Formats: sequence, C-alpha cells, structure tokens
Amino acid sequence: MDLVSNHAIVTGGAQGIGRGIAESLMDRGASVALADIDEATATETSAELTEAYEGDAVAVPCDVTDSESVEAMVEHTVDRFGDVGILVNNAGAAELARTWEMSESEWRRTVDVCLTGPFLCTKAVLNHVLEAGHDGAVVNVSSLNAIAATDGLPHYSAAKAGVSQFTEVVAAEAGRYGVRVNAVAPGSTRTPLTEGNGLLEGEMGEAFVDRTPLGRIGEPDDIARVVTFLCSDYARWVTGETICVDGGQHIRGLHSYWDTLDEMGLFEE
Repeated sequence: MDLVSNHAIVTGGAQGIGRGIAESLMDRGASVALADIDEATATETSAELTEAYEGDAVAVPCDVTDSESVEAMVEHTVDRFGDVGILVNNAGAAELARTWEMSESEWRRTVDVCLTGPFLCTKAVLNHVLEAGHDGAVVNVSSLNAIAATDGLPHYSAAKAGVSQFTEVVAAEAGRYGVRVNAVAPGSTRTPLTEGNGLLEGEMGEAFVDRTPLGRIGEPDDIARVVTFLCSDYARWVTGETICVDGGQHIRGLHSYWDTLDEMGLFEE
C-alpha cells in the first residue's frame, strides 16, 4: 500500500486522533507537519515521532480559523518538505450546551474550527497541489454526530454534517485534477480529551459501549488506519465518501449525552 504522497499535513496533530493519524502515515514513510494551535504539545510530539520513525515530523503552529495562519502553515510545510500532497483536516472543538442556552460565541467557535477550518486548509493545500500538477488526497474528519444527533451538540453536529457535504463538493471539483477527497466519521474514541472530561467512563462509557455492536470504545489507531487507506493507492477509486469508523454505532444511533450526564447528577435544570 503506497501513499499518494510522502508529504502530509495533519491539523490537530499534536495528540489524540491527529497523533494517531500522523503515526500511521509516518509508518508508511511519510513526513508529517503537525499543524496545531498547541505548539508546545505539537513540538513534543514531533520530537517523539521523528525519533520513532524514518520520516520527519515537524510542529507548525496554526490556528485553522485564521486564513493567514493557515497559509503560513502550508508555506512553511512546503518549504520544509519541498512539497505537500496529503491533507488531513482533523482539528476540532466542542462544548456541551443546549441550543437555547448556547452563546453565539460558543456556536461560532465550534463551527469555525470544525467547518471553516477544513475549508481554509483545503483551499490553501489545493492551490499548491494544483499548481504543482500532481495527485493528492484530502481526508476530512467528520463525526458520527453528523448523522446521529444527540442533544447538547447542535453546533458540532451541524458543522460535522457540513464537513461531509463539503467533502462531496470538493471531491466533484478536484477529481479531474487527480485529487481525491474523502471523510471519516469516528464514533466514540479514546483520546486525551474524552479521557479528561470523563465521557468514556462510568455510566456514560457503558452507554457508548451498549450502542456499539463491536463492543468497545475506539482507539486513535482505529481511525488512523482508515485515513491511511484513503490516502493510499488502495483507495484510488474512492472519492466523495464519508466512512463511519465507529464499531457500528451508527446502526443503533447515539444515546442522549445530556440525559445520561443529568442522571449522573452533573447537570441541574
């Protein structure tokens, strides 16, 4: 299985699913730019990955909601590697809040990171790939929440649904130039964020597992393997797809995060 390019950008690559994706791509011989707003963690991760793999991992500070920051990140990556042909739009953000209680700033922050970010990064990378005239691959990280709604995440669910539709449009636009664009929709996945907020523990964790036919919480590597496939020649006839990587959670749908947390005594009306 050969990658479409040996030079990649992974946004939100410092930890969690992003780090798993970077590791998987590097295991296939790629050099990877870890584009992350958390420069300190990205720098630490890049050093660890460079030591562990033959390729080069470099931390590139980036705010995916800011076009100038994104363009500088892509330029820095091209200067460092000489090229870039793979982009994984992984950066995300969300806080639980019901629609009538959500501030405008909460809504905008999540939509900007989860939907505007992929647009800005895809635009910047495609401008380079099309000018260079070689094939490329873009993989957007959507979410099970794009198709399985749960209360408390109206901004995140709407943004991730937008990511899946954005994926189809760009796939149609860029296919004639040899660029494939796909998305993955992770289900419940163990990351520093989900471990830190306790969403995968106790009653909440049990509720996730109960709705997962494969009977466990996902790991970053579960997502990374599918992303790597989509960036490879094994997926040369695949574009415009959103693939659920969720252990089958989409079959049964999601429980209510809000109700489960309320039953645990963590919310008050």
